Parts: sequence; structure tokens; C-alpha cells
Amino acid sequence: MRCPRFDFHIHTKYLGCANHTMEVGAILRESKRLGVTALALTDHLNTLDKLPLHGPIVEDIRRESGIGVQVYFGVELNFTGPEEGFAFSREVKEAYGFQFAIGGIHSTYLQQYDLDQLIEVQHRHHLRTCEDPLVDVLVHPYWFSKGEFDRQKWPWFDSMAVVPQRYVRELGQASRDTGTAIEINGKANLQNPSFGPRYVEEYYYFLQLLAAEGAIFTCGSDAHDIRHLGAIQECWACAERLGLRDEQIWRPAVEPVVS
Repeated sequence: MRCPRFDFHIHTKYLGCANHTMEVGAILRESKRLGVTALALTDHLNTLDKLPLHGPIVEDIRRESGIGVQVYFGVELNFTGPEEGFAFSREVKEAYGFQFAIGGIHSTYLQQYDLDQLIEVQHRHHLRTCEDPLVDVLVHPYWFSKGEFDRQKWPWFDSMAVVPQRYVRELGQASRDTGTAIEINGKANLQNPSFGPRYVEEYYYFLQLLAAEGAIFTCGSDAHDIRHLGAIQECWACAERLGLRDEQIWRPAVEPVVS
């Protein structure tokens, strides 16, 4: 089955999440060239003091019309600490016009290296994300920052085979039961230069196990540079290889800002 041509994880220059090439107009034109029919701009919200910087994004979205791509205004959330929640609320969502939220864990939250504990922390935060009623998508599960590992001089996480299958199945069931989509991420997972072909193949098997439990999915390039937008095509290919049914592909339940 052909995967819908969606990309619901794109960053912009407005908060410094992405570089200068990621202006709204440029993103829309390049996405259209790549075959995208619907996309979302989803810059980070780690602390509430950054909220005003999101305003110009939606303003520039509204200035674009006639390109032929549906455009949504979303936000990417990060835990504010190992036992903390997201800097997000219904009041924030309504006040700033965010149409949906994607989010997840962006750190190991460890002081000392312990592989079993590292995986357990990730899994626990994945489930916490799925259980949050304000979050629609769990982003890049089992992505790690290579810089964090290098600074700590820890062995690099380069194999999904170390993740217990019971964790994978539990995550798939959480996605199914809460309706939270699991992201198939282009730049963080499938095209990350820090991961090799073995990791990518093992990641595909990880997604297979999730799908078998009834998980739902979404695709996101996670582009921070205009050249990264093309990573979405590998996400689509992965979804098609998985044979996902239409009801297993998530899309926002609201009308786009620009249609």
C-alpha cells in the first residue's frame, strides 16, 4: 500500500532549532517538489520563556497559499527533567494556536553508564509520552545524541537488538490503546550517520513488532536543513515495506492552517 505523503516533523530557523535555510516558504516549496501533500512545522518547546518565538511561524504559514500543500502548526515537546513533565498545557496550546504536539525523551538522564538502566529509562519515558493526553506523536524512539555518549566516554548505542521484546510489545500496545502515533523518523533514526546499516535493519524489525501489536505510525523527516527534507522519502518507503494499513497512519484531526 502506498504511504500517504505526509511529513509531520519539520523544524524552522525561528527558534534556532534549524539553520537559516529553513524558512517557511522555502520549506513548503521544497516539500511540494518532493511530493509532500501535508506537513507540519514543529519547533521545540523546552521552556515556556520560548513561547513567543513560535508566533512568527504561524504568521508566516498564513501568508503562504496556493502552493498545494496542507500545512499544520505543531510543537515538539521535551521532558523538563528525568521525573518531570512537558512544558505544555491546554492553556498554552489554545493561547498559541498549536494544533497538535509531538514529543519524547531527548536525553539518557544517566550519570553513569548502565545499558539496562539506559533502555529502561527510555522505555519508561516512551510510555509516559503515550499516556499524556496532550501529546499525539512519540518522536524518534531509541534515538540518542552521539555527543552525549562521546562526552561521557560511554560505549555507543548502535544496536536495537538490546531492547527487550517485551518493552517493544508494551510500547506497541500503549500506542494502540492511547492512539498515540509512533514516529518513523528520517534524520534521527533511518539516515543518522552515527548508526550503521545493521541498526537500520534492526530498527525496521522494531517497527514490525510495534505494528504487530496494533501501533499506529506517522512519518517525519525531522529536517533541520533544507537538504534534510528528502529524508521523508525513506520514511515513506519504510512504511510501505511494513505494509501499514490506512488506519495505522496518523494524521491531525483538525483542519490545516493552510489548505
